[in-house]
Amino acid sequence: MSAHVGTRHTLVAERPTGTEPRPYRFPEVRRVTVAGGEVVGAHLPGHRLAWAKSVMESGALHEPVGLDGLARITCSLLDEGSLDRDADAFGVAVEALGAQWRIACGWETQEVGIDLPADRLTEGLDLVAEAVRRPAFTDADVERFLADHVRSLKTAWAQPGTRAQLAFRQALFGPGHRLGGVLGGTPDTAAALTADAIRAFHAARMTAPGTLAVVGDLDTIDLAALGTIVFAGATGTGHPAELAEFTGAPSTRRAIVVDRPGAVQSVLRIGHTAAPRSTPDLIAIELCAEVLGGSFGSRLNHLLREVKGYTYGAHASFGHGRRSGSFTMSAAVHTEVTAAAVVDTIAEIRRMHSDGVTADELAATRAHALGSMPINLQTPGGIGGRLIEAIVHGLSDDHVTREYAEIAATDRAAVSRAAAVHLRPDELAVVVEGDAVRVTPDLEAAGFEVVQAAV
Repeated sequence: MSAHVGTRHTLVAERPTGTEPRPYRFPEVRRVTVAGGEVVGAHLPGHRLAWAKSVMESGALHEPVGLDGLARITCSLLDEGSLDRDADAFGVAVEALGAQWRIACGWETQEVGIDLPADRLTEGLDLVAEAVRRPAFTDADVERFLADHVRSLKTAWAQPGTRAQLAFRQALFGPGHRLGGVLGGTPDTAAALTADAIRAFHAARMTAPGTLAVVGDLDTIDLAALGTIVFAGATGTGHPAELAEFTGAPSTRRAIVVDRPGAVQSVLRIGHTAAPRSTPDLIAIELCAEVLGGSFGSRLNHLLREVKGYTYGAHASFGHGRRSGSFTMSAAVHTEVTAAAVVDTIAEIRRMHSDGVTADELAATRAHALGSMPINLQTPGGIGGRLIEAIVHGLSDDHVTREYAEIAATDRAAVSRAAAVHLRPDELAVVVEGDAVRVTPDLEAAGFEVVQAAV
């Protein structure tokens, strides 16, 4: 028998004490103008991995009316074959470099790029240029891709929450506004897409040089040479999309119900339009949102999950676009407590609006923000995301360094003032996707005018 059998061990340890956060400095940023475009690089000395993306003014706001999702589809098709090689050969070329293909499509811009070993960056950007400048968009490839995409969208739209999100954005921005839709479009708009529409969108919106973002050891990288590769053959002129006035008119007195017969849960979307990324109150707003609904210990999650038992989780945040933004609370709650959850959520938003945050809430939130930011910026991709943020929103090269310092310096009065200014509890769009027969009577009894959504 082992001599250790029956032995009890007691672990004794003292909790480490926290220290003042050290200042954070974003990597050095270098800029080069070449071949009609700009290369923006972040310097990571000694890094053996590199990350690069081409950023183009060709996001969803550039889509023709009725072709929602066209920008994302066009971007997604870029690695499905070029004039130089078919989809299989292109995929093999990416894999041979040990690379990861990256795409993203937002409201304002598209991003196409790659991350890979630094010594293969030139070959990787050759592939990016090939995809962006010389896509094939053959009828057969597009037909196959669109068929798969429509099936995928139908599956997504059969899941709870997707129609709630569409109804929510329609309430905020108006059903006729592009921001009143969703980024990827719907099964109906996807069915209207054609190879001709894709080729036309690429020709009209994706032929300008754009901006190339690069992260890596810039002492070993020729930024001008990389820009020459990516911008070669660029002929167009990129420009921001026009943005019409919003036509939405949310009211907290109204509840918009998206009927989902037989649902045992209701999906909630509650919120309003918000300030763009350029607002001077950005840091105070973000700290306020973190206290309200941005973490597991936030007010809304604590109330709706821990105290009331309505949900497994509730979340609230501000999204800040280039020219508009939104505040959104989201949760899935038991059907029988739908109205109570809506009422409690609105009450908590009102309390934050009127009373602001406590000193303890701000201290905990600030500590988390200051601790997590450097961790999130440990990889080329993390640095690259903030580099693209600067490109899209026209921010200074040191905006992350300044943001970190501002988080440390922002006081309770500033955060509470942001809550009072930027939370609008009387102008909330209230959307419920659930069993209308079961949730409507309770919502009406709680004083809401119930409207059925046509989505």
